[in-house]
Amino acid sequence: MTKPNSSDAGRRSGTRGRSSSRPAKKPRAAVEPLHPTSTPPDVEDFRDWDFTPEIQEAIAAMGITKPTPIQALAIPPGLKRKDIIAQAETGTGKTLAFGVPMMSLIDPSRVSVLGLVLCPTRELAEQVADVLRALGKPRDLSVALIVGGEPTGPQVKALKEGSQVVVGTPGRVLDLYQQGFLSFPWTEFVVLDEADEMLEIGFIDDVKKILSFTPDERTTLLFSATFPPDLLRLAREYTTDPAEIATASGVATVDNITQEYCLVDERERPLALIRMIEQSKKEDVFLVFCERRTDVERLMRRMEREHFSVKALHGGYDQPSRFRVMSAFRTGEVKCLVATDVASRGLDVKHVTHVVNYGPPRSITQYTHRIGRTGRAGRDGHAITIVSGDEGMRKWRFVQREATWEIPEVPSPGRYAQRREERPRREAEGRDRGGREERPRREAGGRERGGREERPRREAEGRVRKPREEQPRREAEGRDRGGREERPRREAEGRERGGREERPKREASNARAAKADDSFGSFGAAVHDSAPQADPKPERKKERKAPSEPKPERREKPQRDNSTPPPADGGFGAGI
Repeated sequence: MTKPNSSDAGRRSGTRGRSSSRPAKKPRAAVEPLHPTSTPPDVEDFRDWDFTPEIQEAIAAMGITKPTPIQALAIPPGLKRKDIIAQAETGTGKTLAFGVPMMSLIDPSRVSVLGLVLCPTRELAEQVADVLRALGKPRDLSVALIVGGEPTGPQVKALKEGSQVVVGTPGRVLDLYQQGFLSFPWTEFVVLDEADEMLEIGFIDDVKKILSFTPDERTTLLFSATFPPDLLRLAREYTTDPAEIATASGVATVDNITQEYCLVDERERPLALIRMIEQSKKEDVFLVFCERRTDVERLMRRMEREHFSVKALHGGYDQPSRFRVMSAFRTGEVKCLVATDVASRGLDVKHVTHVVNYGPPRSITQYTHRIGRTGRAGRDGHAITIVSGDEGMRKWRFVQREATWEIPEVPSPGRYAQRREERPRREAEGRDRGGREERPRREAGGRERGGREERPRREAEGRVRKPREEQPRREAEGRDRGGREERPRREAEGRERGGREERPKREASNARAAKADDSFGSFGAAVHDSAPQADPKPERKKERKAPSEPKPERREKPQRDNSTPPPADGGFGAGI
């Protein structure tokens, strides 16, 4: 037997002449995780660091005195212009951790982009820009906000006026760079806020391009609440000898957030959310997360019919609408905000008391960022996840396995939980509201409402409601109401109304009409008379009735005698 040609074998195997055996890929080395610090430096005041007086005044104006653990760990290496990879729980003050060193070291006399901060969402970029403006205002540092969804004219104008710090989203920053309005030849600081999201697919290509435009001598600061192994490896590639800081082991949340989940039917999910809001306190504020825009719109249409204020937020809205919604939410005008994950990254709304996952999140990282919108600045928060269906339970089991803490199950909210608790209080306060227990009190209080027990009392008070017993009383009082018993009385009083008893009077008053009938009866004989002239017809005179005479109700027409009169002798009738 001949050995088959290797090229023929390659064609049959689909390798086009190449060997079908490939060298096995070398396994990647395990990524060493960040090591959390259990004992951060004991710093009691920001004045312990050597800041410029202007930055000290700006921090004091914010009402902040003692730094948080992440701030105490990140600010000292940042002041030394050292690269930083920092991981900390949500709501612990990461913006000040990178903002204070950057705004302290930038020279306000230079007209160039010296600091660049990239954020994954427009709302987070706006929030970071506001904090940096407050820090840089005493030093006359200008901050430009460069985000998509806004006209480019005002943004280009701010760049031409000489902004030293640019805060923006990667897409718009790259767009203005390609148009020639933005450049980074002297950039000293590059910050990736929510770095795990910035290094994900969808942002990583734009971020790589932007970093390639900046000098190699830059200081790179990466801050996030989570750093998965693959993203941590990528973060180390873009930094030089970084200071790795962590206050949380893996994925963690702050201790002042109460976390729960409840199981409901798929059709009962909107009703369960509405009951949570209705049974909450007046000052509570809810942030509800949905997976897709369509879920937000569908839930929004259902909740618009409720009595509390509700707004929606997702990436499909234009930028002015998104800013207006977030402004109303920050000022407390909105009771409930329904949003996608655009509101899960870095938004700092301190008065959010409840975060509700309308469905299980995809991963523990997404879950951590979502519930981190509550319990901020040391306040207490509440996070609850609504789980429904087999698919939802499968996703939730995955999140539970990844979490390093326990999330207990609670029953779904009842329909009248709050009302049942308030009933004894209402009765004790003497509120006269409808209820079965209050009927004896109403009767004892003398309230005359419809009921069977009050009929004897009404009759005793003289209320005239029974017509049968009062007929003799009416007749005795002389009430002239229609009835058979009153006819003799009417005749006795001389009331001359139409009736059978008035016919003789009518015949007497119409005597002349009867005589006229006699003359008409003899009309046949008079015609055949031989007399040359007939007697003229007597004129009927109108009789004027006396004013006192009552007018009859119906006047009867006199009846004619239609019978033929007997003919006279020799008359015309005899000939017939």
